[in-house]
Amino acid sequence: MCGIAGATRVSSDVLDAMVARLAHRGPDDRGTWRDTEGGPALGHTRLAVIDLSPGGHQPMASPCGRWVLAYNGEIYNYRALRADLEARGETFASHSDTEVLLRLLMRHGVAALDRLVGMFAFALWDRRDGSLLLARDRLGIKPLVYAPLPGGGLAFASEIHALRAHPEVDLAVDREALSAYLACLYVPAPLTIHRGIRKLEPGHWARWTAGGGLETGRYWAPRYADGRGASLDEAVEAVLLAVRGAVEDRLVADVPVGCFLSGGVDSSVIAAVIADAARRTGAPPPRTFTMVFDEPAYDERVQARRVAEHIGSAHTELPAGAGLAGLLDDMVAGFGEPFGNPTALLIHDLSRKAREHVTVALVGDGGDEVFAGYPRYRGGLLAGRYRKLPGWLRTGVIGPAAGLIPESSRGRHGLRRAREFLTAANRPDADMYAAWVEYFDPAERQGLLGLEAPPPSPIADLYRAAPSADPLDAMQQTDLLSFLPGNLLAYGDAMSMRHALELRLPLIDHRVIEAVQGIAPALRVQGGLKAVLKGVARRLLPDALVDQPKRGFNPPMGVWLKSDLKDLVADRLTPATLADCGLDWAPVQALLDEHHAGRRDHALKVWSLLVLDAWRRATAPDPA
Repeated sequence: MCGIAGATRVSSDVLDAMVARLAHRGPDDRGTWRDTEGGPALGHTRLAVIDLSPGGHQPMASPCGRWVLAYNGEIYNYRALRADLEARGETFASHSDTEVLLRLLMRHGVAALDRLVGMFAFALWDRRDGSLLLARDRLGIKPLVYAPLPGGGLAFASEIHALRAHPEVDLAVDREALSAYLACLYVPAPLTIHRGIRKLEPGHWARWTAGGGLETGRYWAPRYADGRGASLDEAVEAVLLAVRGAVEDRLVADVPVGCFLSGGVDSSVIAAVIADAARRTGAPPPRTFTMVFDEPAYDERVQARRVAEHIGSAHTELPAGAGLAGLLDDMVAGFGEPFGNPTALLIHDLSRKAREHVTVALVGDGGDEVFAGYPRYRGGLLAGRYRKLPGWLRTGVIGPAAGLIPESSRGRHGLRRAREFLTAANRPDADMYAAWVEYFDPAERQGLLGLEAPPPSPIADLYRAAPSADPLDAMQQTDLLSFLPGNLLAYGDAMSMRHALELRLPLIDHRVIEAVQGIAPALRVQGGLKAVLKGVARRLLPDALVDQPKRGFNPPMGVWLKSDLKDLVADRLTPATLADCGLDWAPVQALLDEHHAGRRDHALKVWSLLVLDAWRRATAPDPA
């Protein structure tokens, strides 16, 4: 895993500064390439995982000197691709997947993307054509941001912080992105918090040419099929094969590999497959890691221990505490923009501690999105039945009564979910789903930002664009296109790479996703959420382990904000600091009053405002 940066025009000192800001992503090697002083240039920092020799050094030029590649990621099928290329006459100077990717791009250009299995972001400079090709993996595991430069140039990097080193990049705050952050607690692609920087969207490529500017295209998107007729047993068998292949592909490395284990079905399936592979090949038992909490409602150590004991892994428990909030400033530095999901703090700390033992860790992220595991999916399916009740009962009795339902700040979310369902289920599907997954609603954002009208809902817009009319398809596709890459994958990459730890995510291998998309919606939730993955798990683990309760990997932020972090809220969230962030104070004061009085758990909203203030302090951007 690595960091990349470059531009179509950049001085040596600016390129060096950009690359230096990516040193944490690749502590093992650093390199730069330039065509002419002040002209096109690429930079790279390397975390050596496959082919630890100097043969994997980047940027890597083709033997003819025409193409130069800077690449971040892993191509898991690189050996098969290499064999095919060798059969066609190619010869290789290294054993790295980088050289395989370079040769494939030389032969096939953008069409090579369809043949790749893995996670990647890369930049390929063509010296003859004077063109730059950028591309990002299908799901958006690896980040890539770019910035149009005055006069028609282009700069790019793995992280926003690196682009900030280029003096021609427009760093003014994008008010649309700020509104989207308040809605989602992350800035969804293609936006970033800076007006002059954009994210390359997952499954997309972009080509820059001096005469034609920037052209972008999509080469992959999640698509749910019509006429799906497999039985549940057939679906489980097909997905088991796909998951086993995806996990075993991700064990290929020349460095130590481990697994994050929560005791939930996602990570348990992955750990069980790794253990099976180890037994078959005579490899040592897998290393597994679990973060543990003092708050019982958030702690999963017992569940994880049971799985670890069953599969025979070498298991390590890593404690978490409220002191994690002290990582706030470094967390913000890792994203380069506001990011309001406090789970990032846990991944930050877990990655730091796990890196003492392994260089690569497999994780179960994406299992809920791919296999329909979120409780809100059940709500979306129940909404149709609820709407059959008489209108006077829903709007005149149940709706007003639902607003009085209390909630807990101690990790017990049943009452809150019931209230949210009952207050939003009368709306059209897209608006209902947005109400469940967005945080500051349009009216709240209108007040915070001082807008004349409520801003649009980024989630509702995505939902409406889903090609399938089936509610489960639409909900899952919406999450695969925004919540997964913008939230889970973003914090996984940013926080793990602060410690040069590579995370691998077998459950979002595109072959697994495509297998699931061929399964009828009713089968995906037959007997409950995650029906197919639980069926897979039962082939690998005892029922008692598959049916363990799942709490979710979240910090007890509601508890912390009322105790350990209470002073931080008082110091940081003031009329002056919120004005500096471009927000009005009155709505924030009302929010804090309601939270402190215990009428609502606004912990994530409060935390997101703290993060916004921390980002402002770190960057002091132009508030225009």
